[in-house]
Amino acid sequence: MERTTVGSLLRSTQAHHSQLCEKRTLEYGIAYFSERFPDLPEANQFREVVVDNPAPIASAYDEAEACFGSLGLFCYTWAPAVGEASPELSAFLAAKGFRQRGYVAMTLTEWVTLEPAEGVRVLPARAMRAALRDTFVDRSDASGGGAADRLAEACDERLNDPQYDMFVAVVDGKPAGRCALYQVGDIARLMDLEVCDAFADRGVQRALTAHGLAMAKRLTMRNICAQVEEADAVRREWFERAGFVADGRIVEFHRAAPR
Repeated sequence: MERTTVGSLLRSTQAHHSQLCEKRTLEYGIAYFSERFPDLPEANQFREVVVDNPAPIASAYDEAEACFGSLGLFCYTWAPAVGEASPELSAFLAAKGFRQRGYVAMTLTEWVTLEPAEGVRVLPARAMRAALRDTFVDRSDASGGGAADRLAEACDERLNDPQYDMFVAVVDGKPAGRCALYQVGDIARLMDLEVCDAFADRGVQRALTAHGLAMAKRLTMRNICAQVEEADAVRREWFERAGFVADGRIVEFHRAAPR
């Protein structure tokens, strides 16, 4: 059976969560959780959710809440197994404080020549861990960078997966951005593309994208994909310029932890 872009992204997302999380299979989905990263949303989610009709939605919610509660954790995200949600599930989760977030599934359909970015070097993150950490601190929160530190620690943990290749861009000797190429079977997913604010106009995004795609080409990966938030029109346009096209939609439901 031919794999869809949405299917490739969901498969790679499942593997991506397994880098950090333990998992527990429940009746209506799979709880991904991490006691090491209790306040990290990406490490505490209820995914592969299957609710075939409206009747069991409340039971699925109670099941997930009980599971995370028994672990002393908070469930930040619900993700339907097929990337879509029924109106009934959307309405139920909205009433529980979840906000629907849509993503565009994108697949590479042509190899586009990306002009080199002058003065930008792209290096393996495993040899540049301090520089990698600095790319998170650049986006630190107002409380002093605590959230950024935890994100950096989680990313450092992901580097233990040999199929997860992270790169760091350096400009004038300073960390300027990061990007990863994640290989899951015949899937190559370009992800975690971030540019530090001070280098937004230096071609860092172009250099990182070109580096990741060049690696995917060398590895002769069959399915090259990316996921972009629907609200991020700028990033979607960039991926389109790099040879990607939209090929489906994925929906998740996110909520903030209670204060």
